[in-house]
Amino acid sequence: MMWRLIFLALIIWCVIYFFKEYITKTNSKETSGNEPTNQKNVEDGNKTEDMVQCATCQVHLPRSEAFLVANKFYCSKAHIKNK
Repeated sequence: MMWRLIFLALIIWCVIYFFKEYITKTNSKETSGNEPTNQKNVEDGNKTEDMVQCATCQVHLPRSEAFLVANKFYCSKAHIKNK
């Protein structure tokens, strides 16, 4: 009796596993090539951001973290004062 339960559980596990694999493959086929690359990155959580260079020390940093003064980017307020 115990072997029948183990065998039944194994069969159920295999059916669920292969069903998930089938669903994953069909979803990847539907989305491949239909969406722009940027949209895929946003959905995957891999956001990309433009990088800028500090006018004082030439360190690269994300645009959202930089300070823009007189069309030049700076990495800190101290570098703005030293311009």
